[in-house]
Amino acid sequence: MDIICIDDNFTPEQMADIPNRPIKDKLYSVRDIVKSANGIGLLLNEIENPKTGWTMRQGMKFTFEPNFNISRFANLQHLPLTYEMVKESTKVGV
Repeated sequence: MDIICIDDNFTPEQMADIPNRPIKDKLYSVRDIVKSANGIGLLLNEIENPKTGWTMRQGMKFTFEPNFNISRFANLQHLPLTYEMVKESTKVGV
């Protein structure tokens, strides 16, 4: 599924932690869908970042690649994305 970035505003902290970020009005394709405490995130084929994030689960520490909130993107008709829309069209995800 091709998507377009509609929000490339990042906080200074996010910019320091995430070296590679999407750019507004640029097209991307979804590599994976991630469900987290912060909502639905997307990993993009065109962008890879080091696994600098971490979380604790069942007493173990896991690292992960930072992902981008689904609200930062729209489909090519500029309609907001939903989890179901992305999952159905890409066959990836949780």
